[in-house]
Formats: sequence, structure tokens, C-alpha cells
Amino acid sequence: MDSMTEIFYEEALSLVNELHNVIEQYKDCQTYDENYIKKVFRVIHTMKADSTMMLIDTIAVPSRIFENLLVFFRNNKLEITDTERFDKIITTYVECVSDDVDQFAKGGKLEQGHKDLENDIKKYLEDLRIEYNKDGQIDEQAAPAKEAAGKRRQVYYIASAGETDSVEKKPEVKKTKEKPANAELKRQGGISEPVVLVKQNDIDYLNKSIKHYNDFIKGIEERFEGDRHIEIRHRDLMLLKSIEHEISSAAKLLTEADFVAIAKKMEALVDEMSVSLNKPVKLLVRGERTLFKKSAREKISSALVHIIRNAVDHGIESLEEREYMGKPPMGLVRLNFSNKDDHLIISVEDDGAGIDTKAVLKSAKENNLLKKPEEEYTEDEIINLLFASGISTTEEPNDYSGRGVGMDVLRHNIVSLGGSIKISSNFGYGTKVEMTF
Repeated sequence: MDSMTEIFYEEALSLVNELHNVIEQYKDCQTYDENYIKKVFRVIHTMKADSTMMLIDTIAVPSRIFENLLVFFRNNKLEITDTERFDKIITTYVECVSDDVDQFAKGGKLEQGHKDLENDIKKYLEDLRIEYNKDGQIDEQAAPAKEAAGKRRQVYYIASAGETDSVEKKPEVKKTKEKPANAELKRQGGISEPVVLVKQNDIDYLNKSIKHYNDFIKGIEERFEGDRHIEIRHRDLMLLKSIEHEISSAAKLLTEADFVAIAKKMEALVDEMSVSLNKPVKLLVRGERTLFKKSAREKISSALVHIIRNAVDHGIESLEEREYMGKPPMGLVRLNFSNKDDHLIISVEDDGAGIDTKAVLKSAKENNLLKKPEEEYTEDEIINLLFASGISTTEEPNDYSGRGVGMDVLRHNIVSLGGSIKISSNFGYGTKVEMTF
């Protein structure tokens, strides 16, 4: 399995587990409230972004249509009262995504779409619009920038079915047309734990290190005669230190990884958006060989997708605007990974238009999110309003932004890892987003 497929596999399994967790948490509720909708929204939005990146339309299309349904509930501040109908949709969605992810990881072809699921979601949304007298069309676009599909960069390689990577994950939940088997989910426990892909070579290296340790202990034991004390020689200590280093290295191979594959994923994202939006943009990456725990990779990857999409879509101006501003025609986004004082620092900086705080304040006001008069907000406080669900400065949503959920997902992922995020911006000249873990 290549590195791009590996990261997508980890992310997708983790997202499916999150949905199982939400389903279990709300299994006895008669209605599903705003918090439920937000939790499901975060997962579906991220799944849509990741599957679109990997050009997996069998997951991206139903995810986009499902997101439309959730947008309706969220924007109209409605609770989900027909839980039976919604349960059928979300359960079927989980089944379809799980099957496609497994098939994709094995190198299988994903030619069959999920038309029944897509039609069920569309019909549900149409019924809601009629019931609540709301206008609007369902977004049936199959994939971003379809007209530029021939120019889009292929961002993954299909893994061969014969590859033998091992996966540390919870047992699969049995499929059912009804609600997921809650008793089974509860018995397993920890279904939202991170999914980590482990290569067979790394497992073999660990087993080899353990064998060396066992051989060393056996050699020491053979030197005993009854209870008589034995002499530990200097070479014994040196050998033990060598084995200790070997085991430590093996453990790091299992638990840590660099960001090389994630950097490649971001490069592919920028390339694809550059063609789709007709904006020449270049991504410069530094420090991608910095190591960090594998279990955090999928959330960091998802966060970076949202940040870089915003940088290219919102930040980098059109050719005409950059020419008017006296900027180089090629927009620039810098992605940097580094370690400082035992902290991982990841920053994304662009030379684009910066954040329009007036537009942010206007969106926050329209969504009733202001806690005090507009004139009392500082620039930093206005920028922090971007993390509220529903905030968007985009007039027309597209395949990259405009739903008002990306920054909410971003903060959720970072906080769940015990990290922090800081946004600074110079209107007209660029924005910097810095995450610290």
C-alpha cells in the first residue's frame, strides 16, 4: 500500500468510527439535536474532502449530497424528528463507505456508485423543503471541477491486493439494515480510538528486537549456578544498551511517522485547485521529515486540507487582482513542519488577500453569533469568530468552501489532539495559520 493510500485508509476508518460513536451516543434519543447534526456534519464534510482528494467519486458524491441534507437542518435550525428515516440513511452510508474503503485499500475497482442511497437522501431533502416551504436546488455535482478532470493530477496509486500490511483497528461492526448493534459497539468500547496502519516489515523488526532481548536474558540465566551471584561484564551492559536502542527504534517505527506523504497530498491538492480555479499557485514545503505520532496523522491531515483549501480559494487572488495589487502572478503558499521545545509546530502562510474582518463580522451578525456590539470587537476577536460553525465569507458555496463548517472542523480536530491554533492576517497581503501540538 503506497503512502497516500495508507493515509486515506487511516483517515476514512477513523471517520467511520466517529460516526459509529455518534450513533451509539444518541441511540436512545427521540430527536437529534443541533450537537448531533454538528458532529455528523464534521465527519461527512471531512470524508467528502478526503475522498474528493483521492478522486473516489463513489464516496465523494453521496458525501456531498448527504452534506446538503445536513446544511438544510443546520441553516434552518431544525432538529431531526424522523430519526428512523435518518438512521436508515446514516447506517447505509456507513456500510457503503466501509465497503468502498476496504475495496480501495485492496486495489479493487470502485465503478459501482450508490444511487439508491443518493436518491434516498435527495428525496428526504425535497420532502423537507416542501414541508418547511424552503426553495433551493440539490447540488448534484459529481466531483469538483469536472470540466478540468482530464487535467487533474492523479493523487494515489492503487495498492496491489497481494500486499501484506497489518492494520491495528477495532473489529468491524456487523452490518444491519436497522440501527447498528449498540450492544456490540458498547462491548467493544473505544470505537473512536485512532486507526494506525502498521507495515509488516516494522512488525518483523520489532519481533527481531524482542528475540535479541530474550537471547540476552537467556544467556545471563545460563551463567547462574544455584543462587550464586554472577559478574555482569562491561560487554553485557553494552549489548543491553544496543538492544534497548533497537527496541526503541522499533517502537518509533510503529508509533511515529513523518509528514512526507501528507506533504505530497497537499501538493496534489494545490495542483488540482490551481487548475480548477484558474489560479497559478505554488506550494513550498519545508520540514516534512519531522516525526510525530502516527495516531495524530489523520486529524492533522484533515486540518491541513481545510487550511490549504481556504488559502488557495479564499486567500490567493485571481490573476487580474494580483496584477492590480502589484503582486507576482504566481500565488505562494508555504507549509512548514518543525519541532521546538518538544512541541510540533505546523504553519501555513499565503501571500493572498488576507482576511476581510468586515465580512467576518457581517456573517457572524447574520448568524446571531455576536456577544457584544460590533464596534467593541478587536481584530483578533473577529478573526476568532471564524471558528464558529456557520461562519463563511463566501457569497456562493463551491466544492472547496462556503459551507461555514471547515474552520469548525479544523478547530475540533486540533483541540481533540490537545493542540492550539493561531491565525494572523494582514488584509491585502496574506494570512498565516499556526498549529502547535
